[in-house]
Amino acid sequence: MRKETHLLAILIPIVIAVVVLVALIAYSAGFLTESRLGHLVLLGGLGLLPLVVSGAGVAVGVSESSQTQFCMDCHEMEPYGKSLFVDNANALAAVHYQKRLISRDATCYACHTDYALFGDAKAKLNGLRHVWVHYFGTIPPQPRLYQPYPNYNCLHCHNDARPFLEVEPHREHRAELQSGARSCLTCHDLAHDLEGVKAQNFWQPE
Repeated sequence: MRKETHLLAILIPIVIAVVVLVALIAYSAGFLTESRLGHLVLLGGLGLLPLVVSGAGVAVGVSESSQTQFCMDCHEMEPYGKSLFVDNANALAAVHYQKRLISRDATCYACHTDYALFGDAKAKLNGLRHVWVHYFGTIPPQPRLYQPYPNYNCLHCHNDARPFLEVEPHREHRAELQSGARSCLTCHDLAHDLEGVKAQNFWQPE
């Protein structure tokens, strides 16, 4: 995916440059100002080209900022990236990553995006807040979520999954979990094992 977005980021300026060059040549020749078709082309260029370029730029930005590497580019996130490799069966991030329950290319985004109508938009706005704090604010010693972690981020994948349904406590408290009255983190309270990172307790394939 990163290759495609990088390619798109390269192609967009080239396409724009070609369109501008053709427009300048046509304008110099009088085509754009002396014919009805030229007026339509000029109107389309002024009205449609900015929209297309803006839309493509947003698409590239959204795709690129959803990648795991994008999150890991900030040094304060480095311990959280390393926690994906901790050898701890109770650490949610490590288990999901190592068992490939989530996409490795979008690991952070998969679990930290609210799966609701405006989930993506909300995640991007929160991401802008992260960027602002990274460059202009004071980074706290231990970053915290802006709000309690919502159950539906977990249930989005687990709600109808057999391993989830066959666990007795899940069946017993399913209604509470679905309504949010009981947090998944009540029992699964270790998301990132930062102590394991400090101890260099990493899983290695044999």
